[in-house]
Amino acid sequence: MLSKLIKYDIRSTWRDFAGVYLSILLGVLIVPLLFNHFNNEIVKTIAGFMATGIVIATIVVMVITLFKIFNTNVFSKEGYLTMTLPVTAKQIVVSKLLVSSMWIVLTGIVSAIGICIFVLNLNAAPLAEVAASFQKLISMFDSSGALAIALMILAMIISAVKEIAKLFLACSIAHLKQLSRFRVPVGILSYFVFSWIEALLVQAISLIASFLPFADEITRQLKLIDDPSSISQFIGLFSGVMTVGILYAMVLTTVYAIGTVWILNHKLDLD
Repeated sequence: MLSKLIKYDIRSTWRDFAGVYLSILLGVLIVPLLFNHFNNEIVKTIAGFMATGIVIATIVVMVITLFKIFNTNVFSKEGYLTMTLPVTAKQIVVSKLLVSSMWIVLTGIVSAIGICIFVLNLNAAPLAEVAASFQKLISMFDSSGALAIALMILAMIISAVKEIAKLFLACSIAHLKQLSRFRVPVGILSYFVFSWIEALLVQAISLIASFLPFADEITRQLKLIDDPSSISQFIGLFSGVMTVGILYAMVLTTVYAIGTVWILNHKLDLD
């Protein structure tokens, strides 16, 4: 049944994201064509800000759409149909998170492609020259460097999923029957309270790590970043930090998901 839920969530959201992706691609194709008629660095800088604005707007629209997936399908009139299906609250939350993860990855890919198209069109650089520069950049990284980059990308994706899971939990808290009169402020406040707790947790982990035996060695390696001979050690340290960050985000995502499932099972109040 989980696979059917995932298919339903994809079918109910793909039009929204297809429109967003089409807007991105049209924007990065049209804007450079307009600004290429002006040989002015200020104009090109403005174009760069516009491209950044397109990416930021895409992220905002993505978050709002993912929030609507959860809020509309669970807590609106559609929620009555959803909750009468032979599925558990756990399957509903897992489906929403998996589909959200898929859209986060696709949005990142489309945004990266859009930025590349924007730069190529704005600078009018030969494709062969760009490909050669990219190949040269890739050759600078060995297997450990490639692993570090992969871990960084994975950490970014899982961190984004964590934020979505946090948003789902805040939305669920806002729909508690006892708090129905203050739904919007409670939801916003809940999200920021969770973020504040996360910040405290990170500070606590950092404080504990500072007392560990290898803390001094880590500090020494950080001071030697400018030394080319220490690059490999720094990449290893960076990979370790990214791995810890991934585990940290996965644990918090699980905690937020469990909290959301518990509310859906015990405190659900549909409109």
